[in-house]
Amino acid sequence: MGYLTLDGVKKSFRKEEVLNGVSLGVERGETVVVFGTSGAGKTVLLRLIAGMYEPDEGDIRIGDESVVGVGPEARDIGMAFQNFALYPHLPAFENIASPLRARRRPEDEIRSRVHTIAGLLRIDHVLHHLPRALSNGQKQRTALARSLVSGPSVLLLDDPLRNVDAKLRYEMRLELPRVLREFEATAIYVTQDYKEAMALGDRIAVLIDGRFAQVAPPAAIYREPAPTATVSASSCSAVASPCRRPSRRRSGATA
Repeated sequence: MGYLTLDGVKKSFRKEEVLNGVSLGVERGETVVVFGTSGAGKTVLLRLIAGMYEPDEGDIRIGDESVVGVGPEARDIGMAFQNFALYPHLPAFENIASPLRARRRPEDEIRSRVHTIAGLLRIDHVLHHLPRALSNGQKQRTALARSLVSGPSVLLLDDPLRNVDAKLRYEMRLELPRVLREFEATAIYVTQDYKEAMALGDRIAVLIDGRFAQVAPPAAIYREPAPTATVSASSCSAVASPCRRPSRRRSGATA
């Protein structure tokens, strides 16, 4: 049992099964990368943890408490998205501060926390800029800062490097583990990029057809991929040609 625990989680949409009895334990301070091809159910898994969806069966626990039926606002979860999801009318400072303002934290605390995380992510010089004035790299770091600033119990990262250029993606593969260690974050990071999974995860959970085919440290995944399907998914990602499953595509239930 981990700090974040998924126990036999199932989820279907219109009788199409997306997740079939998924179980996983994530230790406090650990980063687990959920790796799978497009349509494997990665984003659905994150939305279940965040409380945007409820499981059809199974349990989700943070610490010793089940969060099934608990609203997203009460789960103490931070989340960063593929498309950054920044408020276009607010400068970077206010985007980062928004979770703290929602909790009505004192102004001195807000300023201190925002400047600390902005310095750590090297965006303190653009805090007064609107999102349209930021580069994609600065937008990505602003979104990551917002997800971390309140010190959430669990951090969910939905393929946040997908929309940045190759140079920044490489830099963030090196930098992100340092940031997560600094914040002692308990994190789930989803991606369909095999190299990214290998670089970022303390462990990798390979999601295939609604189940975890293998959960192991990166070195073990590399040396001894368990099923043929894991090799297939990894090879598909390595050649930058994701294996899409059109039947998995649906409104609100992709990836």
